[in-house]
Amino acid sequence: MSGKYFLYIVIATFITALIWLTTEVIHSQRKNQISPEVQSLTEPINPNFDIKVINDL
Repeated sequence: MSGKYFLYIVIATFITALIWLTTEVIHSQRKNQISPEVQSLTEPINPNFDIKVINDL
């Protein structure tokens, strides 16, 4: 009887750990999304400088 009881505990622990891991992954994916405002701020700048403006400075 103790072998069956131990097997039930192992299965219940495995299911609990699997549910816990799944919820943590889903939670971290939702939490780590970049907002559109921040994403627009990270767009690359134009690397072509206006030489006339620089010379006027």
